[in-house]
Amino acid sequence: MYSKRQVKINDLTIGGDAPVRVESMLKISLDKHEQVLAQCERLLEAGCEMARAALPDLKFTSDLKYLLEHTKLTIMADIHFDPALALAAMETGCRAIRINPGNMPLNKLNDVINTAKNLGVVIRIGANGGSLSLNQLDAAKGDRAQALYLAVREQAELLLKNNFTDLILSAKSSSVPECVKANELISKNYPDFPMHIGLTEAG
Repeated sequence: MYSKRQVKINDLTIGGDAPVRVESMLKISLDKHEQVLAQCERLLEAGCEMARAALPDLKFTSDLKYLLEHTKLTIMADIHFDPALALAAMETGCRAIRINPGNMPLNKLNDVINTAKNLGVVIRIGANGGSLSLNQLDAAKGDRAQALYLAVREQAELLLKNNFTDLILSAKSSSVPECVKANELISKNYPDFPMHIGLTEAG
């Protein structure tokens, strides 16, 4: 079933009747320019269309900019906790970020949302089987797939209530059955939005 919405990251259209896109993640520090670009080239040759690149510190912002200017691979900045990193990634030209909005103070999250709106940035949100809270598991009565869905719902609603809709939703686990069930729940309850499908080693 197609999502009702499409999002566009540079020239890459995701969702709706667009083809399924192949994504990976860069494993080399951004400051190692030649090695990172070589990995991007290998991914392109293998048919990959987008890769997440971790931005763990503001000191790597110029390296992210260098990568964006020198690769044809679409890059999504992978952000953990710090809204300043999300803002830096967007302001340096990255048109897609992955965040957990629940980990950001509300006023800082609003800054991220407003910047994303102004710059036309797509935000990917989602839950990981290794990061479920006891509250989420209790609410799902121990059903980990249901808990994954509830975690995604919490994040999605934080953005949707601020009228941000350029979203990609994701729920990942090391268990295939959990992934399938969680993503079925997301698709059923949030049919408007494109989804990222994948497994994770974190369990």
